[in-house]
Amino acid sequence: LSYLDVSGNQLSGVLDAQVAPSLKYADFSNNGFTSMRRFVQYKVSSFQSLRFFNMSNNIIQQNATDLLEIIPPNIEEFVASNNQISGSLPDSLDNLPMLRQFNMASNSLSGDLPGFTSSFATLQELDLSNQTKGFKGPIPENLWRHLSLKTLHLAGSRLTGTISSLVGSLAVLEVFDMTNNL
Repeated sequence: LSYLDVSGNQLSGVLDAQVAPSLKYADFSNNGFTSMRRFVQYKVSSFQSLRFFNMSNNIIQQNATDLLEIIPPNIEEFVASNNQISGSLPDSLDNLPMLRQFNMASNSLSGDLPGFTSSFATLQELDLSNQTKGFKGPIPENLWRHLSLKTLHLAGSRLTGTISSLVGSLAVLEVFDMTNNL
């Protein structure tokens, strides 16, 4: 099994994505899942094939840091928008070196917006918009050093300060949305 799509149902409980070691695509969106089990099988085996994972539009109530520690390191697209994920994001996500899309919009994330230091060398799309609690403070300088970034959504938080002149060095940036930061 390499493709699994159970989106748009009324499934609930704990999301268990360990259904097959060869899974490449998993879509659990638009259900009623409340938490996600650890991807132990993917962390310790050589079967690290999962590339796309969507768990958006559920009622996942886990802490963001805990959740991000349990996803496979080879993930390329991680979509966890429209849930109830809380807490702050870690400063580094170096354990996700292949990530191209990271979408945790419309959750309950809070705290300072991390710059992700050297993380996300391949990141093209970052969407952290519309958090119920909201990120606060300035946009970290390190965020502007992600030269592969094409889309950056930071709308609907409590970000302050100035936009760095480094934004001009993002040659491939097509979309930058920072509306409604109050």
